[in-house]
Amino acid sequence: MRVVRSRLVYIDSEINAVGNGRVSQVNFPSSIFSVSQGQTMRMVLNSFEMRRNFYSVNPTNNTFYLYDPAGPTYTEIQIAPGNYQTFAELETAITTAVAAVVAGSTCVYTSITRSFTITLGGGAPAGSFIVCFQVKQGAAPTGVSPSGFFNDSCELLGAIPSRTEVPVNAFRTSTGVGPHISPYPGSLNTLEAIYLRTDLVSSNYQTFSFEKELPDRSGLTPSTILARIPLTRSHFDDTFSFINFEDPNDLFSIELPQTQLANMSFVLSDDKGRLISEVSPDQASNGNLSFKLVLRWEAIEGEVPQGAYRVQLPNSARMVAP
Repeated sequence: MRVVRSRLVYIDSEINAVGNGRVSQVNFPSSIFSVSQGQTMRMVLNSFEMRRNFYSVNPTNNTFYLYDPAGPTYTEIQIAPGNYQTFAELETAITTAVAAVVAGSTCVYTSITRSFTITLGGGAPAGSFIVCFQVKQGAAPTGVSPSGFFNDSCELLGAIPSRTEVPVNAFRTSTGVGPHISPYPGSLNTLEAIYLRTDLVSSNYQTFSFEKELPDRSGLTPSTILARIPLTRSHFDDTFSFINFEDPNDLFSIELPQTQLANMSFVLSDDKGRLISEVSPDQASNGNLSFKLVLRWEAIEGEVPQGAYRVQLPNSARMVAP
């Protein structure tokens, strides 16, 4: 495909926000952003910048449960949201969260195995165990919140997720009072990238796991993802406080089927289609989760095969029969 013409579009989401600040909507002059017959529009991401004003531990990954099968009952455990820069800080926060449910409980992180050991205090019910729900669809059991029913705490703790409403021991076989050791490496963050999405129909596809509302199944489905913005650090850094992405290789683009572009909306999500979690309810509406990006709009058409030549269409006036 060859580019017939192109334009750069500079967007600041702070002054184009709708929907409580979570959606950025931009109106385009459709007469200018249009293509002729035989041409296609393409939008390419050139650059993206935003302040890293969201927490690495937040409501999407901070909730798990102590399950007592004798009830059965679920007791919610929540790690305080925040930006934990070391595992020592995170293990202290987990200790505080677990001890608030079972007095005398502790958490220790082991750097060699990168695992957490949660030791439940003497008040833990016999046979009880820790559960990390990660269920996309279905009814949550009594005592389990909607956000806790689909949560990434298993990725933070290095634990086994429960993908149905049937509870699975997140720490394999440990129950009741004593140590519960995570079977997998823990993390300071569960977000390896953020995803820039649009409301336009494109030619891109994704697996079903990128949408919380879609069922788990094999195969591909049409995608609203325009670009994947990688996070190079697992937490906020005082020196590198901005997320910067420059793309000189046109990695992320969408081809649009329409001949005119009137408006375009953008949202930021995680890898499961959830909006980036706010620190407080009015953060996005006050512009504190805004971003800036540069798009390149292109009108493209097929290349002329080698050895062939392009025939110029005649003027409509010349097409009138004598």
